[in-house]
Amino acid sequence: MEQPYNNPEQPHQETEIPQSPQPKTKRKAIIWIILSVVMLIGASSFAYFYGGYQARQDYYDSFGDNVAYPADSVNVDGWASPEDYATWKNATFTIPEYDDIPTPFKRGIVKVFLDNGYLGKEVTDLYFFTKIKDRAYRVIAYGNFTGQGEREMAFLLENSDYESSAIFIIPQKGNVLYWKKLPNELPTIKSFKKGALIYMDKMELVPAPVDGIIRQTKNSKYVLIYNQQTKTFNEYYQYTNDDIKSARDEERAVEEEEEMPDSTAVEQ
Repeated sequence: MEQPYNNPEQPHQETEIPQSPQPKTKRKAIIWIILSVVMLIGASSFAYFYGGYQARQDYYDSFGDNVAYPADSVNVDGWASPEDYATWKNATFTIPEYDDIPTPFKRGIVKVFLDNGYLGKEVTDLYFFTKIKDRAYRVIAYGNFTGQGEREMAFLLENSDYESSAIFIIPQKGNVLYWKKLPNELPTIKSFKKGALIYMDKMELVPAPVDGIIRQTKNSKYVLIYNQQTKTFNEYYQYTNDDIKSARDEERAVEEEEEMPDSTAVEQ
């Protein structure tokens, strides 16, 4: 007898259907790409502009006069324009002793001359740098006078009466920090460092709070010290040995007078 034919049922094989990528995944990828591009552009822009800024700072720090400053690199209100500077610098700095003044200060000084009409004939009250070579080095002083950590410059100009002068203090950017006319006075100046012993409010030597300027004539000596509260410069007389001796003699005379016995009390 024939055995019935068994046709075992073949197992059903399932076919995997590939799933389409999720739309959210695509959006995330696009967003990350855009962000990466934006960050790359931002980093490149920062590097470019910071590089330009650092180049300008390096120039300021060099204090040199051997490099022509690019006319279109930076605009500073306290500087003469490149054209004005080129036109008037020789009329402002008339002797070689002023050649070592750094260019940023020179451009600021030329602007001071132009703004005040010192280079024209329409103003009779003219001021100018001394033309005496031995004196030229004693009408300029540098220091960190305002305590801002930047180099600043003080300079003296002589008046056309040849008896008076004026003192100016400017930063590297040229804007005038201080100026004062000095009638009937032709002093010299020099700078001193923070901590130097000076006289301020009384006849007692104290350390200078910041760098300062000594203004001196044959008969007197003053210092200029920046006042952080008032944002200006205060002037202090510097006592001579004769001043101190006279003051001590007066004090001694007063003390002796106070110690003298009362004649009325003795008679009693």
